[in-house]
Amino acid sequence: MRKYILPALLLFLFILESMSVDFFGLHSFHEEWIIVPRFMLIVIVLCAIYTSPYVGLICAMLFGFLYDVVYTEILGVYLFAFGISVYIVSGILRFVNTNYLISFLMVLVSISITEHLVFGIHSLIGTTELTHSDFLSMRMVPTLIFNAIIASILLFPIKLFMERLAIEQKDELT
Repeated sequence: MRKYILPALLLFLFILESMSVDFFGLHSFHEEWIIVPRFMLIVIVLCAIYTSPYVGLICAMLFGFLYDVVYTEILGVYLFAFGISVYIVSGILRFVNTNYLISFLMVLVSISITEHLVFGIHSLIGTTELTHSDFLSMRMVPTLIFNAIIASILLFPIKLFMERLAIEQKDELT
């Protein structure tokens, strides 16, 4: 039963992301800012850090595809972006010791990679009119600030949850 908690949590956060724009009033902070909540990606990165990189990568690709199907017209953009960002973060974590600060920074790195990949793909195929400097000032910085606040709130409870989940997975295997 407990193995279904992580997918249910990610599905809940997937739905919450779209509702949070209205709930937090993200469109009313500054007229030109584009703030994109990435709650689901935060939890997926923490899953990759505290349980297994493979579980994080699978969740990233599955929920990236779901994100593509529900929110975008182009399939594969978020599947690719979420998967690559979690893969890069997992690769970086092989060389550093994990603590709260590193986990927090890895979440921000993952969000930054995802946003840049999505912007790059949309620029390449011509579906965005933003320049890179506009993207940085209007979307990237506000998105990172908002998600940094959310990540600092979620980091400790999600870490405890993921560690318990990892212990239970090891107990099931033995």
